[in-house]
Amino acid sequence: MNESELARAWPERLRQALHGVPIVQGLAVQVEPPPHAGTRPDGLADCLIAGEPHRLVIECQLAAQPRQVRGAVAQLAREVERSPVPCQGLLVAPFVSPASRAILAEAGMGWLDLAGNARINFPRLHVEINKTERDPWATKRVQRSLFYPKSARLLKLLLAHPGRSWRVAELAEAAGVSVGQVSNVRQALTEREWAVADAAEGLRLVQAGALLDAWRDAGEKPPTVQLPGYTLLTGAALQSALLAAFADAEKSGARLLLASHSVARRVAPFLRVAGEFFYADAAGLAILQNHLQPQRAPTGANVTVYAAADDGLWQERTPLGTEGLVGTGPVQTYLDLFAGGERSREAAEHWRAETIHKLWETA
Repeated sequence: MNESELARAWPERLRQALHGVPIVQGLAVQVEPPPHAGTRPDGLADCLIAGEPHRLVIECQLAAQPRQVRGAVAQLAREVERSPVPCQGLLVAPFVSPASRAILAEAGMGWLDLAGNARINFPRLHVEINKTERDPWATKRVQRSLFYPKSARLLKLLLAHPGRSWRVAELAEAAGVSVGQVSNVRQALTEREWAVADAAEGLRLVQAGALLDAWRDAGEKPPTVQLPGYTLLTGAALQSALLAAFADAEKSGARLLLASHSVARRVAPFLRVAGEFFYADAAGLAILQNHLQPQRAPTGANVTVYAAADDGLWQERTPLGTEGLVGTGPVQTYLDLFAGGERSREAAEHWRAETIHKLWETA
């Protein structure tokens, strides 16, 4: 969507929001009105409310992240002060997030977005429509770019230490990514006010929960399955084979981690799901095949081996007892559980409450 498309769309959305309100009459909309007093609002909407003239001053933005909204509030406030009739500022955007709505409401401003959300408030009129809290207009690139694998390395570090301040170079070295990658992530986080950054202290996460919610809601795809298999081993025999496999991986440098429900049932059990889940590189997969002897089983598998989307997955690890078993870290475990279907989502939220929230409380 571009500026001209937004300018064409919002007048009709405004008419729809006010349609059927009996005390509102004579709505007249101006798109890009002529400048006055050195300013140029993006639009004006005049109407009668219970027979008295009222005005909406429009500010259009293609992106309405919290930082950008604060700038719009200042502009709208100046326009409201100049109005000769009762006036409210109205931010128009493709989508206004709940966080941005809260900023606008606190400032006494309204909003209107193309996703169907609206709030217009005068002493004799209150219209509020809440259709969605998720952005249906975001492209996959915009929606998911922050959560691409290399960016994910940075996010996991920040989520593991939410109170810590990081220098750009320090964060880049710890995550194994470029300084430019850190700068891009920093900009995205600060625009959404999930993090703060300054020259003296560096980058610090301030809304860990909001970041994790957005990551979850971005539509994390289930990991790629390398092997769906079936092993005859059960009980103590299976446990012994697992310990031997992880010991071999440790000696050889192969990459092998328990994943998803295999981690959750050992740390914060909630939903009983049969089978064992793993991430493995090629060497780790060979070790598993040697010790568990799984036969390929497209259905009824009790051994599922995933491929890592990025080497950053191996950086975040959860020790599972004292016998050498190791699992994926708290964030990856949460995302994998949530991507596993409706029932697994309950297990994901239990995992989040029992592990991630407690980690944040002690950070």
